[in-house]
Amino acid sequence: MTVENNGAWGKSHTGCKRKSNEDRYLIKIVSEISILAVADGMGGLPGGEIAAQIVIDTFQEHVFSKTDLETDLKTVLLTAEKKILQKIQENPKLEGMGTTATAATVYQSKVFWIHIGDSRLYLLRNKKIKQITKDHTFIQDLIDDGTLSPEQAYKHPLKNMLDQCLGCDDSESDCGIFQIKKNDRLLLCTDGLTKHLPDSQIESIMAINSIHEAGRQLIEESLKMGGSDNITIVIKNF
Repeated sequence: MTVENNGAWGKSHTGCKRKSNEDRYLIKIVSEISILAVADGMGGLPGGEIAAQIVIDTFQEHVFSKTDLETDLKTVLLTAEKKILQKIQENPKLEGMGTTATAATVYQSKVFWIHIGDSRLYLLRNKKIKQITKDHTFIQDLIDDGTLSPEQAYKHPLKNMLDQCLGCDDSESDCGIFQIKKNDRLLLCTDGLTKHLPDSQIESIMAINSIHEAGRQLIEESLKMGGSDNITIVIKNF
């Protein structure tokens, strides 16, 4: 299903290998606030689907304030995690389920973001892409301490092994704020995209196409590379 709303475009694709889609996403515009989110569930069916849907439903239901969007984002993730843990308590068969969550709220010229897991937020500015979030993976820790280069990590067989998620023990999210400028573009995506396409290819596609064409082409190229996971993309123009 494709969603378009006020300069934002989103789509989720099951991919070539998976029988079902455990990714979820949200594009919501209310009171001049843009709310964008992606979630990638894990833990096997139906657990992954449930955890990701809980995150998106919690973002959908929350009433955001123009004066404290940073607190709102933290509140949503805390609430979603409580709901996930409650579901597990009610149904022990769901033990081990969890989800990534990457979200951004935009009001006037500021972007407030929050993130846990390995879904990503990118900023495209002047046709150059920058990864805003840092993956919560064991491999990222090796990049940070200099054991692996980013190029080595991209090809590593354990590059998608998470050390943080909503529903995991002692989970801890990252958050931040930055200014948005005219002609900037945001991309939120799950790892079904980034495990197949390097940043350089994502940049070239994002820089030269409309959001509709960019999104379509990003998914198409991921499928050409094997489409081994669900692929979800949200793009917002400014």
